[in-house]
Amino acid sequence: MKTKDSKSILTATICLVTICLVVTLCVAGTRYVFAERIAEQEWQQKQAVMAELIAASSYEEIILTDGEVAYEAKNGSEVSGYLFETAAYGYGSDVSVMTAIYQGEVLGVAVLDASNETPGLGQNVTNLSFLEQFNQLSTRPVVTKTGNGTAGEIVAVTGATKTSNAVVAAVNEALDLSELIP
Repeated sequence: MKTKDSKSILTATICLVTICLVVTLCVAGTRYVFAERIAEQEWQQKQAVMAELIAASSYEEIILTDGEVAYEAKNGSEVSGYLFETAAYGYGSDVSVMTAIYQGEVLGVAVLDASNETPGLGQNVTNLSFLEQFNQLSTRPVVTKTGNGTAGEIVAVTGATKTSNAVVAAVNEALDLSELIP
């Protein structure tokens, strides 16, 4: 069996470090060059979700008193509602949610990211049958395993109670933020 001398190990190490450095610089440089385009595409995707929740002619970012960000949906000069992007920890990671609220009532909810939740279970929180439970909700939602018709009850997705709780926590955070609207 051949033993490697220190010179060949050093050469291999330098080569590997150089490759890693070049690849990292290429990725960072590409991100830097296309930063405006990436930001524009992210904004367009966010506006598409906003339009599904509240039809409006414009969406304007507003800074709340505690430094949090909300979006004001407007038709001309008339406010149609507010949109909040919040997140809470589910089973595998944060579940990102956008909530539309107007005058203390939840108009709609969209799950922006539940990709790290269990496929076929936790990711089912993105289904309309689950999300529609939040529509026209005027009380703070709570998760139950079987609904009995009490206001604010959200029936958890079977096998995904932690993910369902994360969505409800994110909606409750949005309701808290909506109270900061001036």
